[in-house]
Amino acid sequence: MNFKHLLLVSLSILLFSACEKKETPITLPPKGDGAVMQVDMGETYEYQYFINLQTQQIVHISPISNWDLALQCGENDSAIFLNGGNGMSAFNTNKTDFATVGYGDTTNSSKKWRYDGSGGEADSTAIDSRNQKRNVYLIRLDNTYTKIRKFQISYEDAFEYIILVGDINSTQAAPITIYKNKDKNFVYFSFDFLATVPDVEPDKNTWDLEVTRYNYTFFDQEPDLHYVVNGILLNPSNTYGYKDSVHTYTEMTPTLVTQIALTNKKDIIGYDWKKYDIDKNIYTIDSRYNYFIQNQNGSIFKMRFLDYYSTSGIKGSPKFEFNQIK
Repeated sequence: MNFKHLLLVSLSILLFSACEKKETPITLPPKGDGAVMQVDMGETYEYQYFINLQTQQIVHISPISNWDLALQCGENDSAIFLNGGNGMSAFNTNKTDFATVGYGDTTNSSKKWRYDGSGGEADSTAIDSRNQKRNVYLIRLDNTYTKIRKFQISYEDAFEYIILVGDINSTQAAPITIYKNKDKNFVYFSFDFLATVPDVEPDKNTWDLEVTRYNYTFFDQEPDLHYVVNGILLNPSNTYGYKDSVHTYTEMTPTLVTQIALTNKKDIIGYDWKKYDIDKNIYTIDSRYNYFIQNQNGSIFKMRFLDYYSTSGIKGSPKFEFNQIK
């Protein structure tokens, strides 16, 4: 079995299977003096959690798959993100006439479908809303070719978007106005309902971490391998993190924070704090990794993962410890 095949098998199990723990005991790291939290994403990873470290609370839970597009709400922001948890991708037809775009445009598009970058940067989105605002895009709603929609940005300003959408066979576009919400990072849209989806995320000033599914691209594969993974993302609103593989959890001190550079890369915590053992058919925590998180108020926390299984042995239940150190 070559490496790429092995990686595909491992990651497929990560998303689609719901295996139980084997009887082999797992040695967890000793508990420190911080708070411990565990969330249950469901056996098929259908729920996402929004967490506030300062209050040690889960502030919101929502389904992962009930939206397709996330449109930025900042007055000067216009990036549009795909739901990476559904394996979505987009293809720029480089056409501006909505009616003339159809299945014929997909003939030679296999290498042109694009996926959002996992870091959350506005310049790494599949839909280039900054430079090509009038082009028609084809959007796959999952990682198959069976559900494809047409999409075009007609207008955007500090307060609203006007988008044109339709089925791939449609010649008439449905114009939809989407209003920005200054209290949110994004407003969410569903192609199935042709409407915005409420309550996907809480107000942007109420949370720090999101436990969810998202797309990750393995650039060390040929061709690039796009895959849906489970992990933790930072709040894109003034929240920062750092991934450490050198120091122990005890050594993650306020002094150390002054010696490193925090980043607002959304997936700095990411998915690889867990490992899959294909021989034992079990996930284990990679204890090399510890993290710093700085919230919107400037408070700093250290964090480490303890487990990936629920008390009943079902995977998809990340358990982690965190301490406020500053």
